[in-house]
Formats: sequence, C-alpha cells, structure tokens
Amino acid sequence: MAVNELGDHLRQGHPLPCGRLVEDVFDDLDRGRIDDHGRTCVHCATARRSLTTLMEATRALVDDPAEPPPNLLDRIMQAVRAEGRRGEALPLVPIDDTGAAVVPDLGPVDISRQAVAAVVRYAADTVDGVRARSCRVTVDDADVGALRIEMTLSLRYGAGPANELVETVRARIGSALHGQVGVRAGAVDLEIVDVWPEEGP
Repeated sequence: MAVNELGDHLRQGHPLPCGRLVEDVFDDLDRGRIDDHGRTCVHCATARRSLTTLMEATRALVDDPAEPPPNLLDRIMQAVRAEGRRGEALPLVPIDDTGAAVVPDLGPVDISRQAVAAVVRYAADTVDGVRARSCRVTVDDADVGALRIEMTLSLRYGAGPANELVETVRARIGSALHGQVGVRAGAVDLEIVDVWPEEGP
C-alpha cells in the first residue's frame, strides 16, 4: 500500500505503474470526469476498463435475487487492486444471445483476469453447499473465442451428490460468464479438494 500526499492530506491506496492510485481512478470514473493524464495514460485506461467491468458485474449481482456472500465487496476490491498491480488482461470476445461472437465497433477489447475470476467465484458460491477455492482463468486453447476456467471447490458434507453439485456449479459459471461478462465458457474444469462438516441444528 502506498501513501500519496494531496495538499495537507495523506491518501492511502494502491498505485498504478504511472503513480496514480487505483482509488483515484475509481473516484474519477464514478463522478464521470477525466483529466489530461487519464486521457493519455495506458495504465489508467486499463484500470478504467477493469473498474467499468467490475461495476457492471456488481450492478448485475445487486439485481440478482440470490443473497451475495458477506465478503463480496472485499473480494471485488481485491480483484481491482490485483489488476492495478499486475495489469493482467484477457482478450474479450463478446457474444450475442445466440452465442455467436460479436466484433466490437471500437476494436479489440480486454477484460481483467481478476474481474472474470470474481464473477466466476460468486457464481460457484451461489450453489448451496459449495465454496469456491482457487480459480484460474485463461483463453481456451481449443476455442479462442471462449474462456477456460480451472477451479477448486470445497463441499459441505450432506449437501447432496457431489457430481450433481459440480454440474450445477458448471452451469452457473456458464450462465454468469454469458449474462454478466458477455463471453462464452469453454472448458470448465472443477476439482473437489475439501469437504466441511454439515452444520448442526
């Protein structure tokens, strides 16, 4: 964490390679403003794209009737800060309602790897008796228009047949990627690595 001096005040935050804080980029985006630096800086532009995607995904999650986990905001902000540090992005190939690839009018579009992982983790966590553990998102080698998801899961003992829970998670991930990110799921590899005991009455 870095500390930037703004007049007589100190501002803590997470700096981009250009020196600007992710939190400042978020504030500018939230207020609909942009300065000369923000218009020309590739690091700020990357952060803005990632933040926009996260804000849209968050709005979709708010509208979702499922109850979000209590630490959802913390996990989303961790994804934003990780993006600012690593700058990792995936090529985004949007799809329409039929699943066909759409070529954006403004040229190639990237999406934060961490933003996609946050959406995928939330989708898995909405399945009763399932908790998302590690998550890796890459472009599917067999289908460059799709994303490959590799995730480990923890299951609650007694929640139901493991194969049915895994298939439900796989379906939720596919729906979340299509509906909230606008991309197609390719291979979705899920591995159960832990079981926790069923809660008592």
